[in-house]
Amino acid sequence: MTELWLQTALGPVKEIRVQAARFEADGWGGVMLFDSQCLIADPYVGLALAATATRKLGLGIGVTNPVTRHAAVAASAIASVQEASAGRTVLGLGRGNSSLAFLGAAPASLGAFEDYVRLLQAFLAGEAAPVEQLLARRDGLTPLDRESLGKAPEEARLQWLDPEVPKVPVEVAATGAKAMAIGARRGDRLSISVGADPARLAGAVASARAAAEASGRTRPMPLTAYVSLAALDDRPRARRLTAPDVAMHAQIAAVAAANLAGLTEAERQTTERIAKAYDMTRHARHGAQTEVIDDAFIDAHAIAGPAAECVQRLGALAGLGLDRLILMLPPPWKGDSKQSYDNVVREVLPAFA
Repeated sequence: MTELWLQTALGPVKEIRVQAARFEADGWGGVMLFDSQCLIADPYVGLALAATATRKLGLGIGVTNPVTRHAAVAASAIASVQEASAGRTVLGLGRGNSSLAFLGAAPASLGAFEDYVRLLQAFLAGEAAPVEQLLARRDGLTPLDRESLGKAPEEARLQWLDPEVPKVPVEVAATGAKAMAIGARRGDRLSISVGADPARLAGAVASARAAAEASGRTRPMPLTAYVSLAALDDRPRARRLTAPDVAMHAQIAAVAAANLAGLTEAERQTTERIAKAYDMTRHARHGAQTEVIDDAFIDAHAIAGPAAECVQRLGALAGLGLDRLILMLPPPWKGDSKQSYDNVVREVLPAFA
């Protein structure tokens, strides 16, 4: 059975408990929060508050990165939410996008990303890491003067972890083959973001399974897909709702040339236009990046139309063997976005219950 989760930005902070309770009552399997410090409130605080207002709603970070959250700090934060929620969390990891852009940095390299996933997994498992590996050569830091202490720590571990609480699963977010291979080697789960075209997603799923087999896994790798969706009878208005998320993921895909290989020539050109026009100050919102998207590109990379059509297209994606679909919906607070959200709750979620 494929679960439907929601990716959103819970907030304002004072309303998070009410929103989370609503999502649980509406029938969502879980909620994933962005980690982008300049654009939304702290997602770990949000998940902790959501945990106090819900009993079964899944709680995840979608996604954090290797730079703004040290592996020990990210592990401690999500493990705290894991304990508070009685084991309902998942930690999504990517190379970094808006969170790093607002610090003037590009996404982390694949090598640094894999090292981070490995170290994070060790911390979440309660294992130790030599302190020399943890803050190596960071600007502004000097090595600990061991002679100034009676005894200095030689290793770091999360000493407070409760062995009765299940380890937090780590879900590696991937668009291309190299990131998928890292997820297969180091992650517990793999999430894929290649749009909503069944053929393209089927190819990505096949690549993910091949990477998992090559890594020596003996069990199937749980797979997730991110899908931008709007459920409105008015298709142009539905497309407009999905355009910011479509542009955001196209810009991420454009970071690596290999990610463009599976696109048609028209899609490749549109992806490159989006990347060139992308206004990070309007990340995941309408701006220059959404003005260069055509209807055909949206239809290939999102699901935008009547609720019955949404159910049919999501069903085709679920049939590829995904155990979770994370729907990227604009916040359900007003206008078309509220109508779309209500349509999803009333007509789409029951089809996957």
